[in-house]
Formats: sequence, structure tokens, C-alpha cells
Amino acid sequence: MEQTSNQKANTIVIDDGSKEYNIQNQHGETLAVFRFRPSDTNIISRFEEVQKFFENFSTEENESVKECEQRVIERIDYLVGADTGSTFFSVLGPFSPMNNGKLFVEVCMDALRDVIDKEFDVRIKKSQSRVNKYTQKYQKHRPNYTKKRRHG
Repeated sequence: MEQTSNQKANTIVIDDGSKEYNIQNQHGETLAVFRFRPSDTNIISRFEEVQKFFENFSTEENESVKECEQRVIERIDYLVGADTGSTFFSVLGPFSPMNNGKLFVEVCMDALRDVIDKEFDVRIKKSQSRVNKYTQKYQKHRPNYTKKRRHG
């Protein structure tokens, strides 16, 4: 029993910014549940890196479709730091063509970009509001050095 309570005492719990999203189809049916950290500042550079990967994407010689799809899934996993093979791509394969002509992987990338943009906007506004709350009193008492002063 001591070991269990000691393990709890040695546990650090932090808010890692992760959020859980239901992946639903157009009929409102939940297809999977996905958890990732959309406000991780590193996700923006990873997103740009993954976009470049897709811009220069080509199949390797003697690569099967399944192997090629696995490479794509690994890049999306890298982007979000989560397992997309058992969430997004358990629904459809990455190269599945959609009604609008896009591939399913493109639809997923667009959805992820929208979530990342929205989360960043919300969290930036909250951060700005919080900073303003603490700096507002200094703004009121700060001398205005931009006013022209009269000498003499």
C-alpha cells in the first residue's frame, strides 16, 4: 500500500493543453474520438513542414499503396503528436477520393488547420486579456513622453 501512495506523491499532473474532438460524418454520427494539443506553438512549424512534404510527395519505387498510405499517416501523426491511424484513418484511407475531388488526407489536413487556427485565436485573446488585466494599472500611471513639452 505504501508504494501506491508514494507513487501518487511522486506524480506531477500538468495541463498539457490537450483537447478531445469527436470526428463525425455529415450525418452527425461519431466515427472516432481524437485527442491532441492544438495550441502547441511547435505545431505551426510542423504543419508547414508537413505541407512541404505533401507538395513534394511522390511514391517510392516498388512501394505498395498500403506502404505509401502508411508514410502519409506517419507524417500526420508527427504533425499532431497523436495516433491518426486509429482515429481519422480508421474511417477512410488517406488516398480515398472525396465528392469534391480532394483526397481524404486533404480533408483531414483542412479540418486540423481550422481547429489549430481557432484554438490559437481563442487562447491568444485569453492571454492578451490576462496580460492587459495586470498591465492596465501601469498604463494609466505611465507618463506620456510623446507629448511636446514647452521649454521656458
